[in-house]
Amino acid sequence: MKNLEATYEKSTGTTSKTAAATTALMMMIVSVTIVSLFSLSNIIISNTALQSVIADEAQSSVNNMKEINFSSPFSNSFNLGAPFLVEYDNTTSLKAIKNTSPKSFDLTFEGHGTINGLRYKDNGTGIYLTNPVDGRVYQKGVIELKTDSDAIETTYESISRKSDNGIVLDNGIMIFNASSSKGGELSFLNNTVAAYKDMIDLRRGNLTTIAWEWK
Repeated sequence: MKNLEATYEKSTGTTSKTAAATTALMMMIVSVTIVSLFSLSNIIISNTALQSVIADEAQSSVNNMKEINFSSPFSNSFNLGAPFLVEYDNTTSLKAIKNTSPKSFDLTFEGHGTINGLRYKDNGTGIYLTNPVDGRVYQKGVIELKTDSDAIETTYESISRKSDNGIVLDNGIMIFNASSSKGGELSFLNNTVAAYKDMIDLRRGNLTTIAWEWK
């Protein structure tokens, strides 16, 4: 009996010591967790507060379009001045594009023009796509400009207003690549952009283009 009691006391003592150690360890873990959560909450609250301030500033500074300062870095108007390019072209071929509207074509054209007073000849290829719903026209292609001693290519892309009485009026852009020879007559066009308008006479198959250098 005494042996059993001794064994029980010994066991109970060991269990108590183990429980005490376990409790101390748990308290330590809880303490560390609380400290960690407190520190993390400070970080989160700080970031959240900062984001809130930024959002409030953004909202207060852009309540409507009238409050945006377009003068810097934006501008709400562009003075392009006089056109620096005038071009006259005639359509040389039309090929219907399959699975599109009846008035959609692959096309080629050629003509002549002046750019900054410099005379040139040109030839181009492109697509002419007509929207069957509203009659608007989308165009995209490449034009090569040639003088006696130099040449350069430009890609063009445009969207038209609805054509009336066989006349299509386009608004678009030209992007000149760096294909002109170094120091050549057309080298000033390398890596430049132009805004353009053209008028296409569908009855005669010719078009007139005017363009402004976008500086």
